[in-house]
Amino acid sequence: MIHPKDFTQALMHNKLGPLVEIPCSYFKDFLNYVRNSKACEIINPTNEALAVGIASGKYLSSGTIPIVAIQNSGFMNTLNALTSLNQVYNIPIFYIISWRGEGGKGHDAPEHDIVGENMEKILKTFNIPYKIISDAEYVQQIRQLSQKARITKNPVALIVRKNTFTPFVGSELTDAKYEMSRYEAMKMIKEKLFKSAIFLSTTGYATRDSFSIKDTPDFYTVGSMGHIFSIALGLAPNTNKRVVVFDGDGSLLMHLGGLASFNPAVHKNILYTVFDNESYESTGGQPSISRNIDFSYLAKAFRFHNFYQATTLKELSLFLSILSNYDGAVFVHIKVRFDDKVAKRVSDAYTCPQIKSRFMENF
Repeated sequence: MIHPKDFTQALMHNKLGPLVEIPCSYFKDFLNYVRNSKACEIINPTNEALAVGIASGKYLSSGTIPIVAIQNSGFMNTLNALTSLNQVYNIPIFYIISWRGEGGKGHDAPEHDIVGENMEKILKTFNIPYKIISDAEYVQQIRQLSQKARITKNPVALIVRKNTFTPFVGSELTDAKYEMSRYEAMKMIKEKLFKSAIFLSTTGYATRDSFSIKDTPDFYTVGSMGHIFSIALGLAPNTNKRVVVFDGDGSLLMHLGGLASFNPAVHKNILYTVFDNESYESTGGQPSISRNIDFSYLAKAFRFHNFYQATTLKELSLFLSILSNYDGAVFVHIKVRFDDKVAKRVSDAYTCPQIKSRFMENF
């Protein structure tokens, strides 16, 4: 295993940076070290394509090759920018990409099967020079890849496997301290509405919590981060039931443009609940930028006529008691504490096609 300090020093020695990152649990210890040590500027955009855009701007203004640290599934989000910006204009970046799903089906959660199995094929298809990190040779690998990026002025990639880094718990993790946990808040909502509503939940701990609270035939997403609200937009007009969407702050912000398609006249039955712990909890607790966002203005900008914020169980209980008084869709912003207790995976009980079939049969 590699100590995050040694890995960071190797990157800095090759004059790479800043670090533009979308967290992944495979390199959380590296991110925690960089945040804690302030070894270089660290930027946390809301999605991977934006990370490539910001990194490209950094290069254009400084000539220094930036680092973009992302999960391999998130790498797929960067392909348009990669092929129509970086590779066309010769703008180099140093990718650090986690290899989720290495070995293919059955080696990781199902959402990583396809990209994991085809990771090297994808990099070769898009002409990305890469190396799979080695504990013994990572210093030379970083040097070789950074030299290639400088010479070719094109992106390169270092692939990080599970358990690459020794543990490092930084002091720069989220400090959100609220009364409710996401599980407690979600339990209150689901127990109140499960007989009369349809539930959709975003990837990560939100889906795990919802499934653990009550095994109802919801549409539980185990991947496709940031798309749960768009899924709700597609199905809500086809039912008279209330459509309850369980989303997170990082997921909402990842594809915020999805909210622009919300139509208050068409999507009256949506109850959009955003659990905001100001962090990417399932990848190690790195802070998200949600603490800088006024969600009431956000809801208004996207034409939600009803907005409610809850920071305590008492406030949430009050909201649920008067929910029937609201006319139309409601945006509920729920502040919850960081709580890294891990609930069971829905994918341990059902395959993704089974989740889909159960949902459609009960729609």
